[in-house]
Amino acid sequence: MRRYQQAQLFQLREIAMGLTFIGGFIDAYTFGQRGGVLAAGQTGNLIFLSVDIAQHNLPGVLTKLLTVVFFILGVVTVGLLNYRLRPTSHYWRLPTLLAEFVVCLVVGGLPETVPNLIVTPPLAFVMAMQTTAFGHIEGHGYNNVFSTGNLKKQHRR
Repeated sequence: MRRYQQAQLFQLREIAMGLTFIGGFIDAYTFGQRGGVLAAGQTGNLIFLSVDIAQHNLPGVLTKLLTVVFFILGVVTVGLLNYRLRPTSHYWRLPTLLAEFVVCLVVGGLPETVPNLIVTPPLAFVMAMQTTAFGHIEGHGYNNVFSTGNLKKQHRR
């Protein structure tokens, strides 16, 4: 109990584990079910974008470009939330989780026939918000939407 009183709640290992699972699941969903686009992995999207350009795959190009743009917008949004809400509240990160919940709820209810161009950008937006707002675990830098890199870091210790 004392651990929870001393620690900053948003940096708890248990929260980081949950957010990592969510981020990995969303990336797996978008890659496997939504045209090979990564909601969180923008470096991968830029590589896949190059392939789509070379193959003249216009729908793929548009989806990946819009996903990258929405990811950038998510990072900017969290910067604004941090700037506007942090001085007045310790809970300025909560809107990011609420937005993620709403987007996942809406996307989860959409049929497979909805184009990827409509589905993946909002997911990229909330993944950017998640990774930007929750960037530390127990005082150490941490990226909660990329589980592979975090596993490598833990293994080297």
